[in-house]
Amino acid sequence: MIKYFLIFICITTSVFAIDSSLEDAYIIEVKDSLNQYQEEELVSNSTTSYEVELEVESEPVAESSCDSCNKIAKPVNKRLNSPKDITIFEEKEIKPINYTNTISLNKLQVSEKKQKFFYMILPAILISKQKLEVKRAKVRTILDSENPSSEDLAFLKKLYKTYKTDKPKKLLNRMQTHPVSIVLAQAAIESGWGESRFFKQGNNIFGMWSVNPNEPRMRAKGTRNGKPVYLRKFATLSDAIDNYFETIGRGAYKSFRKQRKITDDPLQLVQYLVNYCELKGKYTRKLRKFIIANKLKNFDDFKIDEIYLTKNF
Repeated sequence: MIKYFLIFICITTSVFAIDSSLEDAYIIEVKDSLNQYQEEELVSNSTTSYEVELEVESEPVAESSCDSCNKIAKPVNKRLNSPKDITIFEEKEIKPINYTNTISLNKLQVSEKKQKFFYMILPAILISKQKLEVKRAKVRTILDSENPSSEDLAFLKKLYKTYKTDKPKKLLNRMQTHPVSIVLAQAAIESGWGESRFFKQGNNIFGMWSVNPNEPRMRAKGTRNGKPVYLRKFATLSDAIDNYFETIGRGAYKSFRKQRKITDDPLQLVQYLVNYCELKGKYTRKLRKFIIANKLKNFDDFKIDEIYLTKNF
């Protein structure tokens, strides 16, 4: 019971909404922010102010020249009936399998259980990362456009709402992702190696809370400050990963977001996830040891096979 209570307290979600009556005003704000963004481009001589900012805002060099950033992955949905259905990839370019349910791995030997768990979660992480790369590339294209369409403005508006900012540069920063090894480590720890009820019944990998009674969710057995606790239910593992990256992008993880602009070393980055869990430093040290012990950095070079990527825009 204590183990699952710690899962509950290890992340706080937030809600951000805009009243429908303010939509027109918000579109104007989006246009104004675009105009300000484009005006900044005209201010310097040899290098624009925006380009200088992008040098700081962009991903590490290994990710900056992304040939697949305008190609969307076509997930292959698959239902799991037994651990045998989990694909173990021999190569680092993999098929984007989107598992629509989870299963217990508890009867497997420890080494096999670990392997199956990581490969069950891995494709969902890569699918989500690819989607964000495509969205960021589209944001850049819109921001560079002198006359964005109404559809483009609506696209930006939705992202501004999701990531709780109205600043183009902050949006690009908040949409950045981080190494697979960190996500895998957190997934294993937060879900108790996939044995939490929320993982098995709701594809909730990270114990994400719910404060919205209108979304799919389930009630925890315990309470906090005398009030019931609800956790979200996700249709697929990929949806859970999407929500995880959004939460990191808009939540109280400013120092972590700042550091992932500088380095892609997971052992350095995890030090800045102190706000993810109330265990603070103990949690970040545990993550670091977990990544090392399970050799998770080996997964950081995995990517979706090009044959499953199609042109998006």
